[in-house]
Amino acid sequence: MADRMTERKTGLLLSLLVAASTAVEGGKMVGVNSSGYTVEAADAASIRVFGVSDQNVDNSAGADGAKRVQVYSGGMFKLKNSASNAVDQADAGQLCFVEDDETVADAPGTKGIVAGRVVEVVSDGVWVQIPAGMPQVAAQADSVAADVATLKTDFNALLAKLRASGVMFTA
Repeated sequence: MADRMTERKTGLLLSLLVAASTAVEGGKMVGVNSSGYTVEAADAASIRVFGVSDQNVDNSAGADGAKRVQVYSGGMFKLKNSASNAVDQADAGQLCFVEDDETVADAPGTKGIVAGRVVEVVSDGVWVQIPAGMPQVAAQADSVAADVATLKTDFNALLAKLRASGVMFTA
């Protein structure tokens, strides 16, 4: 694995704590895990994407938070487009999903980790707007309600999952 120069537009530079036993490469998409420590983005449970790392930090021998990584967040970043689940220009304005630490796809993987919002597709990648702490997609099975009361219960469960994932808020 090697660092890569990831083109970007605007954004903030954050200093985030790195997870234990983790190496973060420069130019890679990163997020925080369920404990709030930075890891390279992946289609893995509980990762919230924050942006793109500005440096290589090796905390592979350290505890949670023993090192920090500089992360550009809140800007537009040119990431690789998935070969198997490609984003196209018709996806502009839609969410795209993490395939790996430098690649986005137009449909969620197993864990549905949101990378950001598609701005533009170009020949060598996808410009993605990544606000800090993108919400995760809430998994929800189809309703099999046979009556209105059960449908209401299913609907309220869906609303609770959307609120918990940060996709929507209570007014």
